[in-house]
Amino acid sequence: MVPSGLPTGTVSSGRDGPESPRDRDDAAPDARARIAELERENEALRAAVEKQRRENERIVAQYERLLDRHRDASAESDDPDPAPDPDPADAGAIERLTSFLGR
Repeated sequence: MVPSGLPTGTVSSGRDGPESPRDRDDAAPDARARIAELERENEALRAAVEKQRRENERIVAQYERLLDRHRDASAESDDPDPAPDPDPADAGAIERLTSFLGR
């Protein structure tokens, strides 16, 4: 201590050494809870990726059908427009995809 009576140096947490065993036991449930939370999040992300993969496959299959119809229609007539898609909600997305890919 300095003559003023105040300690110098760094401020400590008041612990005398490394973590006490009690502190480590408290951290273990927190770590296990965090691991369980991350595992649940990981499973949710895996499910979302799988759902997106299936949706992508569906879009590709629909695009290929649309492209085949377009080719068939072009071969049969001079009309470049394909037959209307049975599902109008998907037709816009497929047409945007077709125009994006330039086909």
